[in-house]
Amino acid sequence: MAPLLALSLGYFLVMLDVTVVGVAIPDIRASLGAGTSALQWIVDGYSTLFAGLLLLGGALADRVGHRRTFLAGLAVFTGASLACALADSPGPLIAGRLAQGAGAALLVPAPLGLLQVTYPDRAVRARAVAVWGAGASVAFGAGPVVGGSLVAGGGWRAVF
Repeated sequence: MAPLLALSLGYFLVMLDVTVVGVAIPDIRASLGAGTSALQWIVDGYSTLFAGLLLLGGALADRVGHRRTFLAGLAVFTGASLACALADSPGPLIAGRLAQGAGAALLVPAPLGLLQVTYPDRAVRARAVAVWGAGASVAFGAGPVVGGSLVAGGGWRAVF
């Protein structure tokens, strides 16, 4: 159960990050003086790099190991999230969001291989993959609510 929880949490955070930032945009604009173009990169740069590098992340996981790729993706994603939270202008925030997308592309495909090894029984593995995917669905929908709560309680930096 612990491996499934850890893998699901990683996917949850990646998918939450797709929608959580949108709520913080007005505060980011006011705080950093970001223009429309910068705000678009802050929101869409993450998803663009994530989608663009996802196949590469899967191929890398197959070549160097699913666990190693998952941990590398988690490290990049976490470091990039910290960089986003500490950004003092639009440029570093955009760079952090792009790095988050790259980390997410490493983090997401690796759990499928790990779930296959961890749960060799087909029926158990099918349930584990369903739980893993359901967590992402919940995160995607919860992003605006979570983002609103974080921004209201701690400012835009809290979403990272």
